[in-house]
Amino acid sequence: MTVPLRFLIERLMDKGIPPSHISGLVRNVLNVIGDGGLFTTELVNEQLELLGWGPQVLDETSFQLIVSLLESDFGYRVSHYDVTQDKTDRREELLRQEDSP
Repeated sequence: MTVPLRFLIERLMDKGIPPSHISGLVRNVLNVIGDGGLFTTELVNEQLELLGWGPQVLDETSFQLIVSLLESDFGYRVSHYDVTQDKTDRREELLRQEDSP
């Protein structure tokens, strides 16, 4: 078992997901993102909730680990948009503009 997979399993188990359900969760994430598009963790969580998973089943790290596994082990190419980082970058940009003459 690879280190990222072990880390993912531990994170999801900490959130109350039994090991026997993790492969189904990964499969559902692939079904959500498989047709392409821009995805945030929030959007993926909304779709997972519609599929019967609890609210906010994935955090940013867990989603990134799943994406990494899909790319490295299964050859998928996934583009992911981190809204949290974008908001931070935008806030910093606005603060710099306010400080400029």
